[in-house]
Amino acid sequence: MAQGRFPLLGHLPQLALRRVEFLQSIRAQGGIVRIFLGNRPVFVLNSPEAVHEVLLKQGRKFGKGLLFDVARPFIGNGIITSEHDVHLRQRRALQPAFRRDAVAGSVATMTGIVEEQVSAWRPGEVIAMDLVLRRTVTAVLVATMFSAERPDGAAAVAELGERVAEHLNTVMRGVFVGTLLPAPLASSPALGHRTYLAAAAALRALADSAVRQARQDPADRGDLLSIMFAATPGNPQGMTDVEARDELLSLLMAGAETTATTLAWALHEIGRHPEHAERIKAECDALPAGALPGAATLPFTERFLREVLRLHQPSWLLMRRALEPVRVCGIDLPQGAELIYSALTMHRDPAHYPDPLRFHPDRWLDRPEKDLPPGAYVPFALGNRKCIGDHFAMTQMLVVLRSIVSRWRPRPVEGHRVRPVAHALIRPNALPMRLAPWPTD
Repeated sequence: MAQGRFPLLGHLPQLALRRVEFLQSIRAQGGIVRIFLGNRPVFVLNSPEAVHEVLLKQGRKFGKGLLFDVARPFIGNGIITSEHDVHLRQRRALQPAFRRDAVAGSVATMTGIVEEQVSAWRPGEVIAMDLVLRRTVTAVLVATMFSAERPDGAAAVAELGERVAEHLNTVMRGVFVGTLLPAPLASSPALGHRTYLAAAAALRALADSAVRQARQDPADRGDLLSIMFAATPGNPQGMTDVEARDELLSLLMAGAETTATTLAWALHEIGRHPEHAERIKAECDALPAGALPGAATLPFTERFLREVLRLHQPSWLLMRRALEPVRVCGIDLPQGAELIYSALTMHRDPAHYPDPLRFHPDRWLDRPEKDLPPGAYVPFALGNRKCIGDHFAMTQMLVVLRSIVSRWRPRPVEGHRVRPVAHALIRPNALPMRLAPWPTD
């Protein structure tokens, strides 16, 4: 058991106040370490072997866990909260939207939304980059879910994207509070519970409205809602309105904030390392017209993002639950055991990443991911619960970086210190950046 347990509270004060630092501090105590959240025992997975066992090797013996139990009343029973056969059916139904050819077909939409934003910037202007990225990423997701080609679609996309961005972060904070604190405390008005519920209700209403509008125009527009409504061998009627709404909320929860936060950290590192910005610009300028962004066409930019996901992994705490008694790395876990793993602390392990706090994109040339122990690098998780939209997210981030860095050299604002703030995700406290144009030849 980890040291420093308080009566009644367990290790909750350390986890609530120190968060990542606390999880980092107990890594040396073993591959699996027991802590207590109040009187609830929780097992922390500290080794790549344990993470690999739970997520992949014995993945079918584990469910989603407490974090997702808390999320379910907020966002329904979509793909990130559902379990077992329901999850498998949902994954199969949604998979066509995330195939490589489908993602390639979305690049023009992504680019158009980002370019519209970036082209309006002016030299010397100070941009609240974290907020701009949140709105932009959400707008891209909404546009691919709900096609602007539908009647009234363009207006619906713009309105829905803006309003979703307002509420999503609030809902995620509510899920985080509900996971760490006992139910009576988590539901206290003093901790903002009513605000979280109101934001969740607003999100559900927005998603319901989008689904109703799409139902009125049943033509296949190639967007995510068309895929949801389509008949499949496992579901000949297609999804119901409630199922479609829950999937929209799941995908927004999983995709919008994490992608926007990763991009915010990417722009922070570009500001700190102008030499990386120069390499990204040179690579993007050399991209042939019509070529799709990816590891083959933008290799340094892809390594740069891979390093952002290592050093600044947004999801610092995820959970699983043992569905039966199970032995992991020599430790017997009872049925119902709650497990925590932190991709962020795993990604900063000096045993696998020399000088782990140094931002160094070319480390991926020295030691590619395939040479790491399984479980040592898990930005999108592993196994049957691996993020369904990992390729979509990477493509979107490449598009955003290409659009911004091709035009601008974002620079830090003098006097502002960027600090990580850990709530549901680890994001910058604020990211104001001053825009400088590239010199012309």
